[in-house]
Amino acid sequence: MEAIGSGKTALRRGAADGTARAMAWLGAAVFVVSLGYGAGLPLLKLYLAQYVPEARPDTIARNVGALGGVYTFALFLFAPWWGRLSDRVGRSVVLMAGFAAFLLGGTAAALSPSLVLVYAARLLAGAGAAAIVPTAQAYIADISNVVDRNRRFVLLGTASFVGLLAGPAFGAWLAGPVMGKVAGQMPSMVNWPALVVGVIGIPVLLLAPWCLGRERPAAAASPAPGAAPAARRQFVRASMLLALLAAFAVGTFEVGFNLFGGETLGLASGTIAVMFFTCSVAMLAAQSTLLLPGVRQRIDQRWIAAAFGASALALAFTSAVPNAASLGLLIAVVATGVGMIGPVLSYELLERRGTERGALLGRQAAAGNLGQAAGSISAGLLFGLRPAAPFWMAALVLMSGAAAALFYWGRARDAEIAAGVAAGGFSFTDSDGDG
Repeated sequence: MEAIGSGKTALRRGAADGTARAMAWLGAAVFVVSLGYGAGLPLLKLYLAQYVPEARPDTIARNVGALGGVYTFALFLFAPWWGRLSDRVGRSVVLMAGFAAFLLGGTAAALSPSLVLVYAARLLAGAGAAAIVPTAQAYIADISNVVDRNRRFVLLGTASFVGLLAGPAFGAWLAGPVMGKVAGQMPSMVNWPALVVGVIGIPVLLLAPWCLGRERPAAAASPAPGAAPAARRQFVRASMLLALLAAFAVGTFEVGFNLFGGETLGLASGTIAVMFFTCSVAMLAAQSTLLLPGVRQRIDQRWIAAAFGASALALAFTSAVPNAASLGLLIAVVATGVGMIGPVLSYELLERRGTERGALLGRQAAAGNLGQAAGSISAGLLFGLRPAAPFWMAALVLMSGAAAALFYWGRARDAEIAAGVAAGGFSFTDSDGDG
């Protein structure tokens, strides 16, 4: 009997070690992708100046928006495909392939001799990055019960935001300790962050087979016995719409604040990096509150609508700010509101769904990436017409999101819950995964 007990203990310890390795790898991969993306945000204008040195400010603005948009558009195109593929062939293969494509695209963007090849490389990097977050979330859902899943989702989000926190400072100040000059005084150094991210990512990629281990069945959980197909489809559509509208604001303030801070307020790249740091801290703090059971239990359509509305109000006043401190405060307000919407939508989508998680999370990621691409491109175009125009547009989109949360998403959510209760409840959420 003692031998049997010891064997069970060893098995549990081995499973826990395997889960810890997998979580460490998923966090590292998400961190590297976020670091690579964040490092380029305060440097986009300097980076583009290498390829269009005599361009007018409005041409630079359009290219800043388009360069951000092509990356997120690639995320939109490829996220659903990666998600479906991970359901069929397994999460590990998709994660390794996507991460390799991201590293290759980022390195190619740093070494590209022409602007056309820069866009192609950014497309490849975005296509690879599209595999990481939704497939990582699906992997976590496969190995977790509900409580552990929510906690691990927040940990994954933390890794992402730490990467975004470190990225702008890493990109803007890399030239300082290396060459004794700031990035703006040595334009060739703006390519270095992408190269260093590629080097950092190589050992992470090589460790993937050991950390992720054997494939787990992607559809191991039984189908949810509750939701009627019509109610489920309506709720999924409503969730995708909210994801798109929230991400539009993210794309707008990533590009719009970069342009507004640099062109209108005359802020240095280092100051812009600090503002993006503030944005990431606010998002991280907001998402961390989702670990509190009391917070999660109270989230409904009114809470989502309030998050949209507060972010819209902050964006509407952006053009009136007089200095960097005021702009940073508004960024924090927007980031706090918008930063909580995506994770809540993920929780709700998985709450009553036990199969095809990769495809479902891939679709949500695609909707968000489409919104972010649209926000990035529109910010670049509208800024050339009027500096405040991107923020006014984003505020209108977010107000539409508040209305959609109240009158569309909320009703669809209530209908799905009611359909599930009538059909016998959603029992899989109580026992799904091994924790």
